Amino acid sequence: MPQISVIIPTYNNARFIIEAVDSVLAQTYADFEIIVVDDGSSDNTQAVLAGYDGRLTYIYQENKGVAAARNRGSWAAQGNYLLFLDADDRIPANKLELQVPLLKANSHLGLVYSGWQHIDETGARVLGEVRPNKQGHVLKDLLRRSFYFPIATALVRRECFERVGGFDEALRTAEDTDLWIRIAAAGYAFGYVDQPLFQYRLLSGSLSRNVADHARDEFARLAKFFANPRLPGDIQALKEEAYSTLQYEIATKYYEAGEVELAQEHLRKAIATYSPLSSNEEWLLEWIAGYALDPRVNDPYQLLNRIFDNLPPEATTLRSLRRRAYGRYHTAAAFSAYRNHRLKDIRQHILPAMLGEPSIIRNRGFVRIAAQSLLAGIRILRLKA
Repeated sequence: MPQISVIIPTYNNARFIIEAVDSVLAQTYADFEIIVVDDGSSDNTQAVLAGYDGRLTYIYQENKGVAAARNRGSWAAQGNYLLFLDADDRIPANKLELQVPLLKANSHLGLVYSGWQHIDETGARVLGEVRPNKQGHVLKDLLRRSFYFPIATALVRRECFERVGGFDEALRTAEDTDLWIRIAAAGYAFGYVDQPLFQYRLLSGSLSRNVADHARDEFARLAKFFANPRLPGDIQALKEEAYSTLQYEIATKYYEAGEVELAQEHLRKAIATYSPLSSNEEWLLEWIAGYALDPRVNDPYQLLNRIFDNLPPEATTLRSLRRRAYGRYHTAAAFSAYRNHRLKDIRQHILPAMLGEPSIIRNRGFVRIAAQSLLAGIRILRLKA
């Protein structure tokens, strides 16, 4: 029996699924099986996969959604550990080799996740890298949305997955977040490998999905979680904060989609639900900058302008932070460019960051990366001369 079952749900993804399958077959840790669950595709997915005869298990089902497809794959799985890889994404060759030993050596871990990279639609260019570096008992962090990780960053202990009931098939989105929260609430700790062991492909319009559907599922998973009468008191006490944080997130998605009135409505609800966040300047700045920095956002400046030009009257603290929010975005963008080894990209963010948040000049890390970027630019000019 294989140690690991890699489950690949797919729906009309024939153009990408070869890359996904090949990235699994290239693993340096060879004790795995591949199960592809075709969720009612109408393209040539089955024909494309015919070339892998004997190297994977192919299961077809009528279209029921990605949660149902993943559950179907888990029923057929033989491995002790489960990896759920979407058909348009990839994993590097050393992923299993680095994550399996951590799960084997630590029985208290329900899963081990990792950092990840965003890649463009062609798969040829890395757009950015994310390393959350949070581990241990993270239920409160998950409820507060202080970090997130895509599903295929994680290698999940099968026993843990089955204990919490697998994916909620009533959810068409947010099914991964829902699973992480249930695993954390069951008392499992989360392990972490601080390397980018997953490549998340950004497709055209990947952030412009139906926000209403996403909001419906996100609030449904929260309602289900907090309806549990056996929740500890300190977790139940986070209910208003969790709902408010989610309202802020949905508001930002509506701003990005250009649906300003709906964005304002959710921002009002966010403020009314849990007022401490609405007056917490640092939290608001991190929320704004973090979302603007998402590589799926087509135009960060357009998003920032749309938010600050269309704030509801209740958002008094946020309105006063406009200049600092732009500065915080540029500061975060500079550090992101540095982490992704793009020194030339740092230069465009240095002055706007200082103008927006003058105190950043006292940040040694910022000064150091700014100096490195400027020196690299000078060297390039000298070489050209």
